[in-house]
This record gives sequence, C-alpha cells and structure tokens, in this order.
Amino acid sequence: MRHVTPTHTCRTALLLLVAALARPVSAGETPLSVTPAGAPAPVTLPYPADLALPGEHNFALAPPQAAAWLAADALRLAVDWPAGAPERASLLVWFKDRDDYWHQYLCPAPLRPATTNTLEIPLRPGASGWQTPGHSLAWHHRVRLNPQSVGFRVFADAAFTGKCVLVSATLATRAPDGPPAIRGPRALTGAPRALDLYEVRFDLPDRYDNPFDPGQIDAGAVIVGPDGSNHTAHAFYYQPHYRIEDELGQPVEPDGPPEWRLRYCPRLPGDYTVSLYARDALGAVCLTNVLRFTAAPAAADAQRFVRVSTRDWRYFETDDGSLFYPVGHNVRSATDARMDDKFPWTFRKEEGSTAYRRYFRRMQEAGENWAEVWMSAWSLGLEWTEGVSGYHGAGDYHMGNAWELDRVMDLARQHRIYINLVLNYHGRISTWCDPEWHLHPYNQKTPGGWLNMPLEFFSDPRAIEMQKRFCRYTHARWGWSPNLFNYELCSELNLTGHESHHRTHFTPEVVEWCRILATYIKSIDPYRHLVTAHTSNDHRLLNPALCKLEVMDFIPLDAYHHGQPERIIDLTAGTADAGAAYGKPILITEFGGSPMAAGREHLMIEQHAALWAGACVPLAGTPMFWWWQVVDENNLYGRYAAVRRFLENVDPRDPRAKRSAVPLTVSEKGSPALLKAFDALGTVAPENARAYVYPTRFARAGEKAPEADGLTAHLDGLTPGIFRVEVFEPETGRAVRRFDVRTTEQRLSVPLPHFRSDCAFKATLLTPVTHK
Repeated sequence: MRHVTPTHTCRTALLLLVAALARPVSAGETPLSVTPAGAPAPVTLPYPADLALPGEHNFALAPPQAAAWLAADALRLAVDWPAGAPERASLLVWFKDRDDYWHQYLCPAPLRPATTNTLEIPLRPGASGWQTPGHSLAWHHRVRLNPQSVGFRVFADAAFTGKCVLVSATLATRAPDGPPAIRGPRALTGAPRALDLYEVRFDLPDRYDNPFDPGQIDAGAVIVGPDGSNHTAHAFYYQPHYRIEDELGQPVEPDGPPEWRLRYCPRLPGDYTVSLYARDALGAVCLTNVLRFTAAPAAADAQRFVRVSTRDWRYFETDDGSLFYPVGHNVRSATDARMDDKFPWTFRKEEGSTAYRRYFRRMQEAGENWAEVWMSAWSLGLEWTEGVSGYHGAGDYHMGNAWELDRVMDLARQHRIYINLVLNYHGRISTWCDPEWHLHPYNQKTPGGWLNMPLEFFSDPRAIEMQKRFCRYTHARWGWSPNLFNYELCSELNLTGHESHHRTHFTPEVVEWCRILATYIKSIDPYRHLVTAHTSNDHRLLNPALCKLEVMDFIPLDAYHHGQPERIIDLTAGTADAGAAYGKPILITEFGGSPMAAGREHLMIEQHAALWAGACVPLAGTPMFWWWQVVDENNLYGRYAAVRRFLENVDPRDPRAKRSAVPLTVSEKGSPALLKAFDALGTVAPENARAYVYPTRFARAGEKAPEADGLTAHLDGLTPGIFRVEVFEPETGRAVRRFDVRTTEQRLSVPLPHFRSDCAFKATLLTPVTHK
C-alpha cells in the first residue's frame, strides 16, 4: 500500500475541488482569458491561484475580441474564497481606458470564505458604483472602446497563505432594445436673441461605438422660424471638459458623461419651434415641437454672416449689406515650432490655446477683425492617427480639441474677430513638404488606414465620405456662428501629394474633390458660409479651373518670395489684378519673406509695406501676415490700428474703381533723383481715390529713412470737381495734412507734403464742377 503524504492529499483535494467548480459557459456569455500578474500567458479556468496576504493579487482580463467589451452588459466572476481566508477581503475591477483614464469598481460586499462567490459587475453605460480616481470622466459606453488594460484584484489587510480558485470569468451581453429614445431635451440658452447662439442639450441611448458616424446614429432637429421657413440642424456628440491652469501647464480634462448638443443661430426675431429627431438601425424617433423659444431682436452691434458683395464682387459685405473689409493677421495655432529656430533671441514658454486670449484681445484693440486658425494635428484638430495623444484614427474625433476650439471660437466672437477656419493643410497629405502623410489616419501604414498614396485622399470614395462626415460634424458644432468667416477646405493644395512640382492643384481629381466637398457643405449650411480652397506660392500659380468653380466663393493664396522685402508691393498689386479673371474676391492669407521666414528686419519692412499697398489696391482685405508670434513679441499690433485709421469711412465697393498707375512728378525745389527713389500705386473711382507712395528701397538698420519734398502724385479718371485730400503717416495712421484740390480735366494732381519713408492719401469728391 502506497504511503500518501498530507501535502499530496491536499493537492488531490484541491484538484478535485477545481474539477467540481468548473462550469459551462451559459448562452449569451463570452468567456474571458485570465492572466495572473507575472504570468507569461493566460491560464486555464478553473485556476488555483496562490495567495500571500496582506497585500493584493492582480489578474488581467481579455475577451477574444476587444469589441466584446462594448457589447457587454456585465462582467461575471466566480471566485472560490478558501476557508480560513480573511473575512474582510475585497475584490476590485479596473478599466484603464484608451486615453489612460483609470476606472474602478469595488464590489460592495466582502468575499465570503469557504464558498464560491458569484459576482456581477455592471458594465452598462451609466452604471453606478464606478469610481474615477484622479479625474472626473463618467463611466460610459466609449470608455470600454479598446481599453489599455482590464482586470481585477483581490486584497486584504489580514495575514493568510493559501490558494483561491478562479472559477470563471465571462461577459454577459444584452441586445439593445428599441429605437433611440430622446431624453431630457433642455435649452441651454436662457434669453435667445437673433444672430446669437440658441443651444439645446439632450441624451440618447449610450450605445454607439462611433457617434460621429451618421450611419450609426443620425440626430438633429427641424426648426421652424417666424417666417415659416424650416431648417435642419444636425446634432453632435459632446463631451464636457475643463481646463487646469497652473505652473505645470494647461491640460484639458474630460468632465462627466457625454451628451448631445444642437446649436442654431436664429436670424430673425420671433417665435420658433424645435422638433428633435434621432434614427439608428433600430428605428427612428421624432419629438414634434418639443421645444419652443422666442428670439428677441438682435443686439445693435451683433456680428452678421459674411457674403461676397452684391455691389462689387471684389469685396465682402454682411448679410445686411454693410461692408466687411478684413484687416488681420494669421494665428494658425498658439505657437509655431519654427520660431525658436528662426528667432531664437526670445524665451518662449509653452502655450496652448489660452494664447488666443491675448492674441484676440490685442487684435481687437488694434482694430483687427479677421484671423486664420487651423484644425491641425498639433492644435485643435479632430482626426489624426491613433497613438498621438487624444487621437484615435479615422472618423473618431478628438473631444478635448473640439472643446478647445469651442473656447477659441467663443474668444473670437467676444473680441469680434472673424475666423478663416482651415479644415485640412498640405503637410498631412504630403510626402515632401512638411510631410505628415506617414501619420495620416487614412494611410494604410497607420492603424485602420486604407490609402496607399497621398493623392488617393482626393479621389478614394471612402476618403471623400469620411471628409464629408468631418465637415458635417464641424458645421454642426461651429457653423452656427456668424464670426465663422469661411471654411477653407485645404491650405496650400499645391504642396500635397508625392511630387514636388507645386502643381497638385491642377490635378482634375483635386479640383473635383474641392467641388464635391464645397457642394456638400453648402447643402447642409442654411447660413451660407463662404467656402474656399487655398494655394501656395503666388498669383502666378493659380489654377483657372479651380478658381472658376462656382462653389469656390473667393480666392485665397500666398505671397511668399525669395527677394528683397519691397517685392511684396508688386506681389500685392499683382494679386489684386489676378482676381479680375475670375470675378471673385481675392485675398492674400499668408506672406512674410519666404515660406521659411526671413530676418526680423526683412519681415518688419514687408509687413508694413504689404498692409499699406493692400489697403490701396482692390484686394478684398489687407494681406494676412503669417508670423503672428513676431507680431505679438514685437508689439506690431499698432500697425493694424494705423491702417484701420486710414480706412475709416472708406467703402471701396464700386465696380467703376480700378487699380491705377500713380505717376509722380517733382517740383523745381525737389531733386529729380526722387523719381527713382519713390514709386506709387492706387485705386481710382470717379468720386474717390486712395494711393500709397513708397520708397523703392526702405531704410535698413543704421540707414537714414529716405525723405521726399516736392513730389506730386497724379490720379486720372476722376470726376471733374473739387476733392478733399487727406494725407496720412503710415507708421502711426495719423492724418498729417488735409486740403482741397481741383481737378484739371479728369486728373487730380496732389502736392504731397514733406514726408519721411512713405505716405498714403485718400481723396473724396466734395463738389463736382461742370466745365463749359
């Protein structure tokens, strides 16, 4: 007879217990693999796990496919807690979500010794009991999307050595039931008024893996206005956030559960009704006239939506017919990484989107009314490659950046700045110029990508559909705002692709992409925002086929160059002339040396010259200087205030106005050399004119500014009569001389007072004179 040791007897009993505890998986349950901490691979259940208490023991959980977490209603665990084990032992389940936020559920009852503890941990969205140490993101459906880790731990303070048996670990599922119920609709706007935001929040079933896909869930409202017109406004998925501002940075953190929002801008005072709808694969729901509101008359200074002028296609006006003349500079993002390389003399702390508080405040104080902002991978973007902080690939939008863009748009509205919103930019679709294609979420080399070459972005049906989806979300969230000046589909189109010929925008597929997306935006936009696409280099590289597209409302382009700073004056004038071929406004939205900058002195000269040349030719607005941190660090805002003073009471909308040569002559007291040292350009209409007189070479450091005495500027094509002339000092925008001049025939000869460097003047007809 074989001798059996006590140890062998215990092991045999344990194996018999494990075998007895094994249970089949029920229908509707998904078995999970369990990996004890430190184990190289999952273990087979039931599994006897060693315990050494006090302390904790961790076990990782994983389903066959990560998507099983989303379908789960509950996590079911069966744990046999041995006799003699601590009676106050606890079990805690953790989820570390894809964004690194920790969620945990502490089972309310302690583990009971000498029995099998059957535990059910609720996983359904909104389930109570889930704790969020270190953050305030609520437990909801998308927390379970591709979690970094999931597991449970058993722990106790009392001493014990032995084994517990992990009997089973499964996910219980429950099929969603019924059409999407709309719950808790509530207006967030206390006192609605015309030309302002009316916002609604409501809840839908939290069951959508991708709430940004209208194929999964399409929600919105039909809004009927006081004139009987009705508009469809799309709703959007919204995750509240908050910002922490301290010496360590300015992180933006999620706050609470997600919800749905709807934003609308009533354009007329009066009574409105709101009928909410939602539809998904399980049906559709409509709550007819669930909300009503009365919009008070618009504020006297309310910002209005911008249009191409009906009086003069070269300019813009608001929807009440008032002139809108853009004066501003680019503020693409909070910072530009090239600044430390190009302008290393300044210490710059890292800044986020709160920098726009300072930018927009200073811009408003200087009379600026226009800026450009990019939705880029590094700032305010929605869609980028999974693995880059906060991004999760194609079609899954960055809710933290969306919240930040809300704040930027709010600041712009507060400071009366209209925003040229750039949706795409060249680098993300390029392998050769500021290349980011290797990180694009549509690139097949990134997780979930499917495109091979960057130009497929413009022709692939799925990519186009994804861009439509992106435009829909963007418009639903920010399109209500009158201070959204323009949707720019892509910046510097000609720098995209894989070939460095700067002519990608001539590719028929690229032109067609612009037509498709612009047409789509206009089909969902009752506010009739402007839509454009932008090209680099200068006006000589414009593609007529793109410029002539009916859905392209104006022509934005660059004016970079590699010459002397004075070159910008000819580029500005040539750009103004180029718009005539297309019958559309034309705007320089980037300039400042070469695309890689220039020295500070060069940029200072160029910015000044472009502002004044732009104000005196038929451009739709002043050229937009690119190097916004140079403006901010050198306090160049006063230059915008100066040109704004000059433009006061100037309405350039007059189809008869033409860019004109402005010949200069010199009096007997002046030097003939002045005619080589100075030049002039201007715009002339029958009843008014404006002109800029500038040196052919601005003074450099250590040089004396050129002076002029005895110059006369001549303007042709004016109505015979007496004109009031005002001469301005460009550096300050101060009017230095005011006098009247009578035309000779149709020529106005303006004797210029002594000036240093440059001057500008405007002339307005006071009294027409009929020659006998």
